[in-house]
Amino acid sequence: MKITNENLAVQLQLHNEKAMDFLVNEYSIYLISIIRKHLFTLPHLQLECLVETLLTIWKHMDAYEKSNEFENWIGSVARYCCLEFLKKHQQEATIAWLIEKEIAEEREVMINSLEEEQQELFYRFYIGETLKKGSDEYQKYLYHNMYELLNEIDTDICEYEKEPLPAAAQEQVLRKVQSYIGKKRGISWKKNMDILFRWGERKQVVI
Repeated sequence: MKITNENLAVQLQLHNEKAMDFLVNEYSIYLISIIRKHLFTLPHLQLECLVETLLTIWKHMDAYEKSNEFENWIGSVARYCCLEFLKKHQQEATIAWLIEKEIAEEREVMINSLEEEQQELFYRFYIGETLKKGSDEYQKYLYHNMYELLNEIDTDICEYEKEPLPAAAQEQVLRKVQSYIGKKRGISWKKNMDILFRWGERKQVVI
């Protein structure tokens, strides 16, 4: 099947490796522009963060909601991955206080686009607290992990300066991603049919 922007999201949910190739070729400039902005204090980790962002998208595609713009969601995933990298590598920077400031500011910018109850959930997911399945909170919020909640966060494309990713760097990123997903092969046809059915339901118009 030919991968296009129209079927990219569902093919990623089906774990079609060709869809990952398309994602890298079409969206790496967009994603790296976000990463460069937020990891300007850790330039040596920017490509590593891009790889981690792509793998996070691959692993958590089930959390993406079609009602949200795909580009907005992957941008929000990139921003969250940047936050995780800043926290993890804070001590590596020569200007640690600047990273601490960036973490605080970016975290607040992300949650400010959420409603009050969603903001509380963001903080809980951010510190690693998960909702217990079957609990009242689990039933109430419909957000069972951070990546579902990221559908509600706006990522302004215009605020990022897009600079081309060198071809060699893009090839390096693609090889690393392919290496990971190649080790994780194993298709669940039941899961694939469930995904296709769910997406088919979303296309129906309720009169």
